[in-house]
Amino acid sequence: MTEFLKRFVDAGEILITPGLEVAEGYVPLPLRNLNVNREVPFNVFFKMKKRGQENPHFIKGCARGEVYLEDWHQKLLQLRIPCVYVALEEMSLVMHYVNHYLELALKENVKSNLEKGVQVCDVMQLWSMNFFNNEEARTVEEVRVALKFLGSLFPLIRGDDQSIWDLMKIGRHKSTRLYAHCLNVCLLGMAFTDYLGWKRDKILGFGLGALIHDIGLARVPLAILEKKGGLTPEEMLQIKRHPLDGGRLVQGFANLRWEALQMVLQHHENGDGTGYPLGLKTPQIHTWARICRILDSYEAMTHKRSWREAMDPIDAIWTMHSDWKKSKLFDQNYLTAFIKFLAGR
Repeated sequence: MTEFLKRFVDAGEILITPGLEVAEGYVPLPLRNLNVNREVPFNVFFKMKKRGQENPHFIKGCARGEVYLEDWHQKLLQLRIPCVYVALEEMSLVMHYVNHYLELALKENVKSNLEKGVQVCDVMQLWSMNFFNNEEARTVEEVRVALKFLGSLFPLIRGDDQSIWDLMKIGRHKSTRLYAHCLNVCLLGMAFTDYLGWKRDKILGFGLGALIHDIGLARVPLAILEKKGGLTPEEMLQIKRHPLDGGRLVQGFANLRWEALQMVLQHHENGDGTGYPLGLKTPQIHTWARICRILDSYEAMTHKRSWREAMDPIDAIWTMHSDWKKSKLFDQNYLTAFIKFLAGR
């Protein structure tokens, strides 16, 4: 780490804005998840670019087994470095590390529920990146782990309306946009289904479905997901295939409710039959998928994308209501309930 900092100070290389690192085999780890004066059981990297060159590369800043010192941490904070990177191939080590310190944090009385919630969300997003991109991580045990995370998060946000919005506003890097979207839909979903009066186990089951509802997009090239212009028919076909691809990836898991699988398969179906992949109409669409369709649309509209700015929440609701009036795109009862839910926040 000392050598890396010296290299940076010497200005031989510069840190660059986080981009689409997952495609390169690296996962961003927010700096707040490194524990000072503790051994790090995985390699820590930084994304750098030599002056005058276009292509970035990853430099090892802290080797596996090295102690991450307080002095290093403070220097990185001074340099305003938002995250470090870990190799996707070492994610099992990373998950064991962050989960261990998460369990300790949840037992602390000095941290607020919001601080604990941030840490849980960080770990859940790391879990999503690993589950979406690593075939070996898609196991029954990992599904059980996700339910455990959701169980830890639920009491932290229940009855605390502001914390939900604060957690959704946390800045996420471009490379984690897909996973941040799924996490935000999950947060919205748990809060909304609690508002509807659902029982805890059912809420957690819905939260898990929301967390993985877009897993099929992991098979879509990032160049398509981040494209600013219009998509070609072939590119649109890949997008429209992602619910079926996602369903194939997660079907058969013992801890995944059948209703959650329907969310993955049907979250882009429209009430008027214009959705995809099967063109189902409202009576044919599962209740959980109808709710996910509303949450998915609202979250996407109210957050910035590479091809458009974020929409104001009120404008998003008016747009969704207008879409329902014109074509019955959404389930009327759940859309009305969601509007009331938002009005009370």
